[in-house]
Amino acid sequence: MTADIKFTLNGENIAYKENPSERLLDFLRDKSGLTGTKCGCKEGECGACAVIINNRLINSCLVAMGSLSGADVVTIEGFSKTERFSVLDEAYASVSAVQCGFCIPGMMMASESILAANPDPTEEDIRVGISGNLCRCTGYNSIVKAIKIASKSNHPSLKSGNELFNSKQNTFTDFNSIPATQFAPTTLADALNLRRNSSLIPYSGGTDLMVSGECADSGYMFLNNVFEMSQITADEKYIRIGAACTFTEIIENPLTPPILKEACLQIAAPAIRNVGTPGGNIANGSAKADSALIFMVTDSNLRLANADNERIVPIKEFYSGKGKTILASDELIVEILMPKSGIENYYYKKVGARNALSIARTSFAGILDIDNGAIVKCAVAFGAVCDVIIHCDEIDNMLTGKTIKEAIGLKETYIKAYDNFIQPRHGRVSIEYRKDICMNLLRDFLDTKLINLEA
Repeated sequence: MTADIKFTLNGENIAYKENPSERLLDFLRDKSGLTGTKCGCKEGECGACAVIINNRLINSCLVAMGSLSGADVVTIEGFSKTERFSVLDEAYASVSAVQCGFCIPGMMMASESILAANPDPTEEDIRVGISGNLCRCTGYNSIVKAIKIASKSNHPSLKSGNELFNSKQNTFTDFNSIPATQFAPTTLADALNLRRNSSLIPYSGGTDLMVSGECADSGYMFLNNVFEMSQITADEKYIRIGAACTFTEIIENPLTPPILKEACLQIAAPAIRNVGTPGGNIANGSAKADSALIFMVTDSNLRLANADNERIVPIKEFYSGKGKTILASDELIVEILMPKSGIENYYYKKVGARNALSIARTSFAGILDIDNGAIVKCAVAFGAVCDVIIHCDEIDNMLTGKTIKEAIGLKETYIKAYDNFIQPRHGRVSIEYRKDICMNLLRDFLDTKLINLEA
């Protein structure tokens, strides 16, 4: 399978006509001679290969060439020709923020992304901005200091937003001008027709698919430029989230409910959030999927479609086992329909080995919708515990319709019911650990949302 992908690379027009499943990282290093972009983990974990695509920091190891139609790609070689690079370069040198240098190209691209978004970032902004970039020798304090020094330099380039190749920027500024290709449709109708070919794997963000190591032999259909799947809108009842929206777009959209925004902010690191999508997060069928847990506890629905029909399916009915869903071979997840109301009083915790780039060891979300002193709805869900996300409407209904005082009286019975219901599987951590975490989070949820409310 070959492609005809047109994009810009460091301000120059590129026409790519080879394997659309090839990694951008490999194209840069092996075919373009741009070896400043480093090959580290090829899993999106280290940030050494970070580039900027359409003004967003993205790990090139997780990008298939076929997804780049109409894109603007900037590598460290391109960035090094800008004034803001010179400002950062001097700042890094002034505090000896470089030792072996392997991580620095990616770290510089992350620095540029931080300053482009905010020319006067706080230390927290900086640490979040570089949270997906690993350094094994210098440490992070001097790098944070360097970025802060650059931000305080008052250089004119810091006031220009993203200055990368403004004079030569490509003209693909909206979905209507992005060129469709054979395997990269721009309309839902074309995507669904292409989906008739069951041998093609739907590719939205690629953050799971590209880690598998099978990308060179896979045939993908690229959904990241499908207009109808990349919008966030609202009707009277639902917030409608396109399955191909990135997590960053979800975070930045004012329609996004706080519970979903909080969960998305804890997904991986900026370079992953800038390309990862809820559609892929849901479709992979993993019980560790962060956004799927939120859609589960909020009783969200999925809009599934093929070329001839569409259907609305509760997400609670979507999973049929570990890594298994009811999605037909000719269907796509088009939208997630998330309720607008009744989800304001929430609780969310993700337990992982670290803050960024962490796969959940256990995650928990709970909602307690209370009106006039009575519980209208109680819902909890546990992720990364069993083969599928755990929820039990029958147990949750024990508290539905009860007053706060009655619910407090039933608290221990409710907890005991879930204690019996949850049967964790073996994993990176022990069964006992997972069970204890689940029960502790459930108890804290009830104490926070019930007992504190009564007080």
